[in-house]
Amino acid sequence: MERPKRKATRIPNYDYASRNYYFVTVCTHEKRCIFGKVGKPNQYGKIAEECLQSIPEIYSGVCVDKYVVMPNHIHGIITIDTEDGPSLTNMIGQYKMTVTKRIHKVNPDQKVWQRSFYDHIIRNQADYERIWLYIHGNPQKWDTDCYFEDTADL
Repeated sequence: MERPKRKATRIPNYDYASRNYYFVTVCTHEKRCIFGKVGKPNQYGKIAEECLQSIPEIYSGVCVDKYVVMPNHIHGIITIDTEDGPSLTNMIGQYKMTVTKRIHKVNPDQKVWQRSFYDHIIRNQADYERIWLYIHGNPQKWDTDCYFEDTADL
């Protein structure tokens, strides 16, 4: 089956391993709420959070500045503060693979992630503050979030 063509979201010729702040969103497979409820992560949600927190241990010069694990996606501000940093694509790929492997130890049939991820280069302080506040307030605005799915039955 042929996959639909996606619109390119990357800036042509931009080095996504360069020093910068990046806003990243990664969604679960079919945006299913597998990470628990807002503010009450289940075992899978805790795995997703632990793996986010371990990114700086794996990649020197990288920081996960602000993040939130929502029922069906994660948001994070990732800082690359080194000239020979990993590419954002490789880092997120490694993150997704690690989370998937750990979840598969619990449930080998669980589909975890949707293909790809969303990223935005944070260009200035105002952009950073807007995104930081968005991430911080995301749990309180879950029922109006574009990724919202009712988690009452979880």
